[in-house]
Amino acid sequence: MSREPAWKSLVDQLVDDGYESPHLDRLRARYDVYQRATLGRASLEVEILEEMAHALGRAEEKVDVALLELALAGRRCDRAGNDAASVEAFNAARRRALAVRRDLQIHREALRFPRDPRFVETYPIPPARTSTG
Repeated sequence: MSREPAWKSLVDQLVDDGYESPHLDRLRARYDVYQRATLGRASLEVEILEEMAHALGRAEEKVDVALLELALAGRRCDRAGNDAASVEAFNAARRRALAVRRDLQIHREALRFPRDPRFVETYPIPPARTSTG
């Protein structure tokens, strides 16, 4: 029995709204992989490696979701003229994106992946905003 990822409804909503983003594309590609996953039993070693890979994938999903939420908060901020409430929501989304991006980097290092020189470029986070009012 396969369980849908928690972010699936967000992806569906953004696709329905015609939103385009590399983060959305990566999440959609991962969901296709979930659909193709089989439930066959493998050796313990393979099962552990698969779980490590899935855990890393989930950490990357969290970053992509946080970046999508940040982009949406940025759009709401722009529409609201950078008022105090929308700026606070944007900056809160930004702090969450920074935290989950840091978690992904730590996860990669724990699995002994070499440092990716394009990591920050792959997961860009805009600067904090200040309110205009």
